Amino acid sequence: NDYWVFGIVLDDSLDFDAGEAMTRLALRGIGSRPFFWPMHEQPVFRRMGLFAGENHPVAERIARRGFYVPSGLALTDEQIDTVIGAVKDLLR
Repeated sequence: NDYWVFGIVLDDSLDFDAGEAMTRLALRGIGSRPFFWPMHEQPVFRRMGLFAGENHPVAERIARRGFYVPSGLALTDEQIDTVIGAVKDLLR
């Protein structure tokens, strides 16, 4: 299987969020991307008056604690090992 994206959701016990994790990975030359933002928090929908007063804790948690790391057929085994090593270091 080839995954379009490979996502990681940080455990709540870690004292940093996805933004900090992505910054730390970037310092090691590893690009990452944030998860999709919950619809009820997207500015375009808020401006339209949609989802007013709603909260969806699971979507909010995943958006703040989740991010995507590089994936795809173009990655070499060495690049994959580099990403894996950096994520392991991040979680230690």
